[in-house]
Amino acid sequence: MVPRVAVVFFIGAACLLAGCATKTVAPPPPGTTGPPAPHVNQPPDGWFAGSDPDDPSAGWQTLTGLYGGRYLDFALTGWSMFPGVPNSLLGPDSLLVLPAARRTRKTFYEIYNDRLWIRQEGDTVHLNSFVVFPSGGSDTDSPYAVNVNTALLPDSLRKPVLTPGPANGSPVGFRVRVQVKDSAGQIEQPSESTTYPVYDPASVFHKPEINGYWELTLAGKGYAVVSAVDGDGAVDRSVDQRPGGAVGIADRVDAGGGSAEDVALRAKVLTFYVNHPAVLLRDRPAFFPTPGATLPRNVGDPAAGRASTAFQLPAADDDWLDPTRLNPAGGAPYSYPQILRWKIAILGKRAGTDQDTCYILPNDYTSALPIRFTIPDWIAAGPVTVRVRLCDCLQCDALPGTRSCPFAGREVAPQQGTCTDTDIPCQLVDQTPDALTFNHR
Repeated sequence: MVPRVAVVFFIGAACLLAGCATKTVAPPPPGTTGPPAPHVNQPPDGWFAGSDPDDPSAGWQTLTGLYGGRYLDFALTGWSMFPGVPNSLLGPDSLLVLPAARRTRKTFYEIYNDRLWIRQEGDTVHLNSFVVFPSGGSDTDSPYAVNVNTALLPDSLRKPVLTPGPANGSPVGFRVRVQVKDSAGQIEQPSESTTYPVYDPASVFHKPEINGYWELTLAGKGYAVVSAVDGDGAVDRSVDQRPGGAVGIADRVDAGGGSAEDVALRAKVLTFYVNHPAVLLRDRPAFFPTPGATLPRNVGDPAAGRASTAFQLPAADDDWLDPTRLNPAGGAPYSYPQILRWKIAILGKRAGTDQDTCYILPNDYTSALPIRFTIPDWIAAGPVTVRVRLCDCLQCDALPGTRSCPFAGREVAPQQGTCTDTDIPCQLVDQTPDALTFNHR
C-alpha cells in the first residue's frame, strides 16, 4: 500500500467534533432590559488551495499522452526520500501558513504506485488511487481553537497552524467528501471525513493530516468538496444546502444553467474523472483489422464453407481493479492480471436494401488471441464498420447502442470500470472458393 504523504498536526475538544457552540452571550447594551440577544456565529468559508503546477522548484517531470501530466517519481528512491513539494501544503509550509493566508487554486494531488501527480479540474486519475486536497479558508468571528492536545504535541510540530489562540481569521480544520457519479448516472453517497487536522494520539479522532485524503475505488466522475470548520464547531454547509448538493451545483452550472447562488458556489466543487479506460494497441504489427482492411467472405460453393474472419485486438489497462478482491488503495493490484473484455459488431447495409443494420457477435471475449467468426450473408458486401467495445471490468458496460445497432450494455455495476467504442472502417468482399484468401494473422 502506498503511504499517505501527510504532515501531522492536531485535535482537541469533543465539543468541536460534535459541532456544539462555545460562544459566550454578549451583555445587553446600557439602558436596555430583558435577556441579552444571542450572538450569532458566522459560518466559515473554505476553498481549494493546491500548488502551482508551473512552479519549477517542484521539479515536476512530464508525461505526454491522453492521461499524461506532471509527476514526481519515487520508484528508485522510495517515498521515505520525499522532501515535500516546495511552496505547497505538501511540505513545511503546511504547518506555517494559516488557512486564511493560503492562495485559492483548484489543483490537487494524486498518489498512484510510486508517483505523485499534480492534477487540476477536468483531469482523469487512476482507479484505486489516493487523491489529496490542500485547502484554505476564512472565519470572521471564532477563536482559533485548533484541535491539539498540547501536552502530547512534539516540539517539532509547535508551529502556527497547530497553536491554539484567539480569532485570527482562519477556520481550525476541514472535512472532505468526494462523490462519484458512474456512467449510468448513479451517484455515490459516502459520508464526509471527520475533521482534520486533529492531533491527539489519545483520541479516536486523532487525524494528524493537514490535507484531505480520499480513496477512489469507483469509476466515473468525481465531485470533491472541502468544508471548513470554525473554532465554535460550525461547518460550512453552503454546498449541501443547494438541491443535489455538489453534483447538482456542478452539473447545472456546467450545462449553462443554475441560479446565481449555484454559480457563486461552483468554485467550491472540484470535478474530475476516475479510471483510465483500457486502450486498443493499434500500433502493434499483429493488430487486425486496421482502417481500410479487406474482410473476405466466401460465396458460391456451400461445400467449401465460409471464410472465418480472424481479428487480433491487443489491448492494455494501466489501472485495473477487481472490486470483489482485497485491493489496498494507492496502486495497481499486481496480485492478479488485467481485466479486459471485448465485444464486436459489424455495421453495414442489409443485403439488397439501403437499410442500416449490424451483426453483433453473440459472445464477449476475454482474450486478444485471434477471434474468429463469420460475417453473415445478410450483411451486404461493401463498406462496413467494425465496432470494438473494450471494457476494463467484468460487468460495467452501460453504454447505449444506436437504433440501427442495439449494441447496448445493460450490466449491473457500471461503477466497476469503463467501456469505450472504437469504429474501424473496412471493406467486406465476397470471394469465390477458388479466389478466397484467408486471413492467417
